[in-house]
Amino acid sequence: MGDARRALVTGGAGGIGRMIVKRLAASGYHVSVVDIAGAEGEKLTAESGAVRYTQGDVTDPKAVREAIEDAREGRTLHAVVNCSGISPKRDGRNPLLTEIDLAEWERVMAVNLTAPFLVIQQAAPHLEDGVSSIVNIVSIMAKLGSAGPAGVAYGPFSPSGAHYSASKAGLKNLTASAARELAPRGIRCNAVAPGFVATGMAAATSGKLEATTVAQVPLGRAATADDVAAAVWFLVSDEAQYITGETIDVDGGWCPD
Repeated sequence: MGDARRALVTGGAGGIGRMIVKRLAASGYHVSVVDIAGAEGEKLTAESGAVRYTQGDVTDPKAVREAIEDAREGRTLHAVVNCSGISPKRDGRNPLLTEIDLAEWERVMAVNLTAPFLVIQQAAPHLEDGVSSIVNIVSIMAKLGSAGPAGVAYGPFSPSGAHYSASKAGLKNLTASAARELAPRGIRCNAVAPGFVATGMAAATSGKLEATTVAQVPLGRAATADDVAAAVWFLVSDEAQYITGETIDVDGGWCPD
């Protein structure tokens, strides 16, 4: 294991996270996971090929520091994937601006934006120049914003709240900033922006709204976790050596550029 490339995946116990772990492990990475999922998370990520599970909340700088130390094993890190994220709902629908209290707003920003910042900041000194890569899981909501109230048709429709969309827009911008700052070291930073994915946070969406959302997708289906993981794997691989600061949409044509 000493010569293996080492990867850290935050939120690796979730549906998308586990598939990312599986992809990286299958391609030879020594994958560590940090999540808040407890014993079940440790079991699930081990089944996906992770060699280590750290219980920790990545909004806490101390937990981030410990996870990075565990993952790098006294050496360098070669891949960092920020996959932790939350998208609160109201009975399966997006919360309106007037329904989001400050505590919920701050929690979403902490998990979706501050945590990736902390991970990138603390991992950067331990990344290998000319080799390492960072990938952030964003969302196509980063460019769409949230949907309006029930009954409106400002397409495309999405069941995400304003706090989620704003946090992902911030993460997309952070990706570009980190890419430029780390470029002189030959370290790349990119993002993957899923559309509607049939796992994880999508499970909190009502069936009616899920059908409405998927009906907008030109390819006619929700994304799978592996669709997202495949894009992540490509970006950390040597096949993407000249790609940095980019966001790849994995949305079935839902919101084309």
